[in-house]
Amino acid sequence: MAIELNGKVCVITGADEGVGYGLALGFLARGARVAAGVLDSLSLPGLESALVVPMDVTNESQVISAIDRLIQTFGRIDVLINNAGIYPRHPAETMTYKEWRQVIDVNLEGSWRCANAVIPHMRAAGGGSIINVGSIALRLGMENLSHYHASKGGVVGLTRGLARDLGKHGIRVNCLHLGAILTEGEKRLFPDQEAILREMDQRQSITGRLTPESVEPTFAFFASSESASITGQCLTIDKGWTHD
Repeated sequence: MAIELNGKVCVITGADEGVGYGLALGFLARGARVAAGVLDSLSLPGLESALVVPMDVTNESQVISAIDRLIQTFGRIDVLINNAGIYPRHPAETMTYKEWRQVIDVNLEGSWRCANAVIPHMRAAGGGSIINVGSIALRLGMENLSHYHASKGGVVGLTRGLARDLGKHGIRVNCLHLGAILTEGEKRLFPDQEAILREMDQRQSITGRLTPESVEPTFAFFASSESASITGQCLTIDKGWTHD
């Protein structure tokens, strides 16, 4: 049976493009009421029925203002997806503190800021689901991404700590580790996508590229009541690139 999100109010950060944008489209199709957090107030094709709000996750006052607006509009928040993230590459030996802080601020502290803003509303409503976005890079130790690895390791710790603290309020917190997904951002970084596809087919147990559309059903599962007994868990979606 298809997973339905009828009437659920779902906040998705980093919805300007890529995974976040794909999740917003998919959740709308499942009947959710979607709030798409973006860096700028944009007109995004297919999201005309969503509430698109400026939401820089490094800006605490903007996050709080956005959440307050969502509560005024929808009356509650059922799901938060902490998708906003960056992954600039910097060799460890030349990385500056500013470059380190930028990644930690967006990926780890941004996830905390958004969770911290929605928790009181979820608690008042009797529960909710927070889904953090991790990465298989944490396991692989990829080159020039030590700050990114550290940020995603922190996201795992944040997931497990929040899950333990918030379960008594009916709030579930889980993390989805994503593999290499074909997005606009990746195309800009790696223009030779044929070479990337060949590399992925050698690394993954299942060939072919992951896309925002292919990972959306798993996010929908964790957003829905079908996963009501699952919290504090980290699930990998990478077509078998990594194995625990």
